[in-house]
Amino acid sequence: MRKTTTTAVTALLTGALFLTGCGGDSEEKAGPRQPDSSIAPASSSLTTDLALPVEAYIFSEAEIAQLTRAMSSLAVDCMKEAGFTYRPDSSQAPDIGVMDRRYGIANSHTAQTYGYHFPDPPTGQDGTADPLSEAASVTLAGKPLADGSFDPGGGCIGKAKKRLAGSVDGFGPDEVARTLNLSSYARSQKDPRVLAAFRDWSSCMKAKGYRYDSPMDAIDDPAFAGKKADQKEISTARADVECKKKTGLIRAWFDVETELQRTEIEKDPEPFARIERHKTDQLKRAAAELGESG
Repeated sequence: MRKTTTTAVTALLTGALFLTGCGGDSEEKAGPRQPDSSIAPASSSLTTDLALPVEAYIFSEAEIAQLTRAMSSLAVDCMKEAGFTYRPDSSQAPDIGVMDRRYGIANSHTAQTYGYHFPDPPTGQDGTADPLSEAASVTLAGKPLADGSFDPGGGCIGKAKKRLAGSVDGFGPDEVARTLNLSSYARSQKDPRVLAAFRDWSSCMKAKGYRYDSPMDAIDDPAFAGKKADQKEISTARADVECKKKTGLIRAWFDVETELQRTEIEKDPEPFARIERHKTDQLKRAAAELGESG
């Protein structure tokens, strides 16, 4: 599977796939190491110990998975009470860290194996749920709205979300935190320090025989739009990671975005404190529903 810069980053930054429901200074604050895996070993990543300030207020992939499991469990019980058998989609996202793709590909192992494509989901996950009758679909997600979309508060999914949210606040990531997560990324790309890092990276790539102005241009190269990565794509991706390491692009970009995020949070800290509390409360409820310690 391959995604262009816009779609990949948006999905990773917002947790968009999860939200549908139906299917100190930067050097002093290092994030927790990403769990090692055969798909994307932490030892091969340039972002392993990096954690942006906004990560305290949004949900990691592991936290998204926990909320999703709890939501699905509640929906299964709700559907059973209504007389329907519901088996949620059991597919899983590839086992990679969000930071590993925020600034383009940053893991030498995935570059060597998959090029710019995302790793395949773990084996044994078919990515499909059992088809539902119209009546069961309405029970699960509520009646479709006028525009054809589903009411996020409707049906068994809506009930599950409300139970996990536990208040009038919304389910999952808060919009303020999600907006900051996206806006800081967009703003950072226009910062002179990041643009200078792009030029250094571009010069490094040119010396290796590749002509791209930015890492996003490399990812979005139409030549890499096939279903699988070919040798040209893999070679380009490997050079991409090597040049990021040589020029320090990842660290430069991370430091700029950290500064942007911290400035916004410090302007009005109380909403972010509330967001962090709500996030913690949702995860506690999810853990309780799943019988996990939390």
